[in-house]
Amino acid sequence: MVARHEDWSALRASETARMLDACTQCGACAEACPMLPYAPAAAGAAAPDLVRGVLGALTGGPSDPAALGWIAACTRTGSCNAACPHGVNPMLMLRLAKWRANETGALPKRDASETMSRVKVFARLGFTEEEQREWL
Repeated sequence: MVARHEDWSALRASETARMLDACTQCGACAEACPMLPYAPAAAGAAAPDLVRGVLGALTGGPSDPAALGWIAACTRTGSCNAACPHGVNPMLMLRLAKWRANETGALPKRDASETMSRVKVFARLGFTEEEQREWL
């Protein structure tokens, strides 16, 4: 079986170039994002400024805490894609920006020390009392 994309770096570079060319920085994607309330660093930031910051992170250049907060909060709901009037695919744009920001160290490493306890809390919501005793 041949991989659909044999050269991921070339694909990432071409998608980045396409997005940079197509994006007008109108901010419609940020305005449609349901995750912005969960990005405290982005509170009060203008939508076009958030997009400019994401594009900066996407190219490995300068970004700002508000845009990095939005990038980190993205859960890929896809609401932004429907809102974009230019067909940019902001969901992919944020994903690629996150990869780049992780590579450059612009996004701090996540502390997962509390992850297991949170998983157990959410698991309890779907488990019967007997299953909780057995599994948790």
